[in-house]
Amino acid sequence: MRLNFLLFFMAGALAACTTTQGTPASEAELGYRACEVTFDCGTGRYCNDSGFCWSDCRTSADCDEFCNEGTCSLTEASCQENEDCPQIGTQVCTRFGQCLEPDGSRSCDSHEDCGENRFCNGTCTESGSSCGSNDDCPVALYPTDKCAGTCGAHCGSDNDCLDFGEELSCTPVGQCLQPGWEQWISPGQLPPVECDRDSQCKVLGWQYNCDCEKEMDPRLKLWMCKNSGKSVCVPDSDDLDLGDGPADSPAHDFRGVWGMRYVAAVVTLNLPLVNQMNTYSSNMILVKFRHGEGDRLDMQIKICAIDLINFKDDDLPVDNLAWMLIPHTYLRSLPILDLWVDVKSAAAGATFETSQLLEVRGCVLENPATDPLPTKDDFEDNPDDPRFWDQDGDGNVSMTTLMDGVLRGKVYNVQRWTAIYNGEILDADHIRGLATVENEQIVVSANSESLKQETATIVHEEADRTFFRLMRMDDDASCADLIREGAKDNSWLRHSPHLMDVDDP
Repeated sequence: MRLNFLLFFMAGALAACTTTQGTPASEAELGYRACEVTFDCGTGRYCNDSGFCWSDCRTSADCDEFCNEGTCSLTEASCQENEDCPQIGTQVCTRFGQCLEPDGSRSCDSHEDCGENRFCNGTCTESGSSCGSNDDCPVALYPTDKCAGTCGAHCGSDNDCLDFGEELSCTPVGQCLQPGWEQWISPGQLPPVECDRDSQCKVLGWQYNCDCEKEMDPRLKLWMCKNSGKSVCVPDSDDLDLGDGPADSPAHDFRGVWGMRYVAAVVTLNLPLVNQMNTYSSNMILVKFRHGEGDRLDMQIKICAIDLINFKDDDLPVDNLAWMLIPHTYLRSLPILDLWVDVKSAAAGATFETSQLLEVRGCVLENPATDPLPTKDDFEDNPDDPRFWDQDGDGNVSMTTLMDGVLRGKVYNVQRWTAIYNGEILDADHIRGLATVENEQIVVSANSESLKQETATIVHEEADRTFFRLMRMDDDASCADLIREGAKDNSWLRHSPHLMDVDDP
């Protein structure tokens, strides 16, 4: 394990002592946080071979070795001055505080060619689709389509990506990747690099907040860091507030943090080339139930992941020609949503019906429930229309989604959706049911004329394709914990086409 300069200096100072008393403290005793994967550690740290969060560096300069009494500090080569050491300027400090060689020029036709937790910036040779293997290429239209590319270089900033190709950015995964990398790893499990509001920090758990003084944005009605500032996410020192409602209420049994799989099946009409497409919006949601007064449970939700999955009415495998992706900037911009439910009984089979959830994305309306959404014509007539909001902060109007496959480009849209979750309690740890959903979505603009076509989205007529499942989790659960749980083949929160495809516990 390599050590940064501070640890090297400390080791040297300790070596100067004539005696050492006691047993050296372990990493756990020193307070280092245990981890399973690097993403558990937050920004600036990685998961070392011992299973603890660690850091080698803060900048790439920390990765350079130096000459120490005639010996290079890392390679142990002979030297007279720092410039004699071979490991200078050869490594970068990644977003996770690890010194690594960029390693971004190797050819690949799959992620496996790049190594564990590495990604291949591939392009399908005929269709031009982005890919991480041949399986990602739309072979139904291009039978000989193949994936080819180069491995994503390790990076700590966008500047580290300049030598490895156009349109590459230093992503939160710490590698230089092309747009659409979100199809390879769920961005909801990645720690925030920075924050300007508390909602961005809840991916780490409900006890995390953005460490800044906040003020109410008068237009957005959101509490934001003052003076457009940026900060980092930190845990709250107080216990998680789950309410102190009456203990004899049936609602009291459900206080805590839960994971939710919410699936909405929609049909998109008037798409160019493919005309019509059935898609599941499969959401992983971190839920906090707080019991305040009476039998009412206050329900806060943080959307951790949105996977858009094409499907056929007969549930047979789909030959994907075009698909849509949710960028990480879209996901991190989503607010905390509030609703509530009255729990009159905690018995198995008891009714569970929430209030109506309402969210508007990509625009600011005086009356969110009733004002019409702004349209493409509104944007073309007046791009400065104050109703439009670059919510995801990517420099484009409204919210950006990515199209790939035979249709490639960026689509800018506004959306309003409502949902009521209506189901039954199975036990103290499991709830399931159907969702009554209304959805409006309007394409405002796009970076390709072919994608500016007006489309219509309706909820699929089969009610059991739009549903939810809730399962209790640990109170310190994060989005990463939830996403890992939902990815298990035997998890009650795994994706399924229909509500009852997963047996009750």
